[in-house]
Amino acid sequence: MFFMEVSLLFCLTYKMKKNLLIVLTGLSGGGKTTLCLRFLESFKQASRVITTTTRAMRPQEVNGKDYFFETKENFLKRIEQDEFLEYANVYNNYYGVSKEAVINPAYADKDLIICLDVQGAQSLKAKIKSSQMVRRLVTIFVSTASLKELEHRLIMRGTDDVSTIQKRLQMAEKELRTLQQFDYHLCSQDKDHDWQCLQHIYFAEKMRI
Repeated sequence: MFFMEVSLLFCLTYKMKKNLLIVLTGLSGGGKTTLCLRFLESFKQASRVITTTTRAMRPQEVNGKDYFFETKENFLKRIEQDEFLEYANVYNNYYGVSKEAVINPAYADKDLIICLDVQGAQSLKAKIKSSQMVRRLVTIFVSTASLKELEHRLIMRGTDDVSTIQKRLQMAEKELRTLQQFDYHLCSQDKDHDWQCLQHIYFAEKMRI
């Protein structure tokens, strides 16, 4: 009986550790959001961790689906109340991952996926290392093949003015130097190529002992 109980405990713990927290990070405009949405459409056993931000809502974005949009005042209050697993100030806007969004009983049997900027991903990785979280963290840095390609994508996206695009390109140069801090580097080419790469990473991590 004792050995059966130990075996059951081992299996339950092992199963929990097999559940993943996948972090898509990297260059703004590299294709993280597109990959995240396709992943969720294809793998129904996964859920998206929705982050909170103080930036303005873009056209066609939905509160509670794309982000939780909050005022800066409310966000700062929540920081004081220690409600975030990680948060960062990026381009004069706050972004954060609430503890409730990740440590949620409703997601106990699910893999989780989240899109974060590089600063946020670094912060989350450091925080999870010192926590008792049983999920296995998988970090994937998504970049374009060149800064020229990134500039083209940002222009075509049409959500930023020229000044903001230049700031994003300058930031991208710095972010590329952090590549080795992450588990995988997905160099974006086209949607099909990127999707195949993400699937390979996912299946490999699910089979890892």
